[in-house]
Formats: sequence, structure tokens, C-alpha cells
Amino acid sequence: MADNGNAGSAVNVASILLALLFLLNGGMKIAGMMVDQFAVWGYPAWFQYLIGVVEALAGVGFLRRPTRFLAAVVVVPIMAGAIYTLVRAGASGQAAVPAVALLLALFVAKKSR
Repeated sequence: MADNGNAGSAVNVASILLALLFLLNGGMKIAGMMVDQFAVWGYPAWFQYLIGVVEALAGVGFLRRPTRFLAAVVVVPIMAGAIYTLVRAGASGQAAVPAVALLLALFVAKKSR
């Protein structure tokens, strides 16, 4: 279904924001910048790199209309996991960014099918 009007513009803006977010966060994980944090959360170091690669690929996916839906579907469970991890770790205040990303990804998925 093609986007048009305000909905199309909103999807474009949301997709660009998500692309920037996931390219940045994925890149940080690929660069190994969160190994200590993943260890605190109880995850092995390799998991950080796996999530980083998936996030970075999704970030690229958000930049192209044909792949936006797939990118959104991929990041929804990752953001749900991030929210769960932060709440479990007692850092629920930090869960706002993944919660907003989750909602934006659901919006993009719905409008991009």
C-alpha cells in the first residue's frame, strides 16, 4: 500500500529517525562500546555484537521504502528486549528511548505494509 499525504510524511520522518537511531546504536555495539554494560545486564559479549549488526542492518533498512516493513518487524522484539532488560536492571527511566523506538517501529510497520 502506497503512503500519501501526511501519513506518508510521518512515515518518512519516523523512518529517518529510526535509521539514525539504529545506525548510531548498532555502530556503538559493533565497535564494542557496550561490552561492560551487556556484562552488567548478564549477557555475553558476543550478544552485543549480534544485536549491533542487526540494529545497523535495520537502520539501513529504514532508509529504503521496500525494506522499511522488514526493518520495523526486526527491531520490535529487540526494543521489547531492551525495555525488559532495563526494567529488570532497575533502570526503567532509561527505557523511554527504546519504548519510543518500539512505538515508532510499530507505526512504520503498519503504514509500510
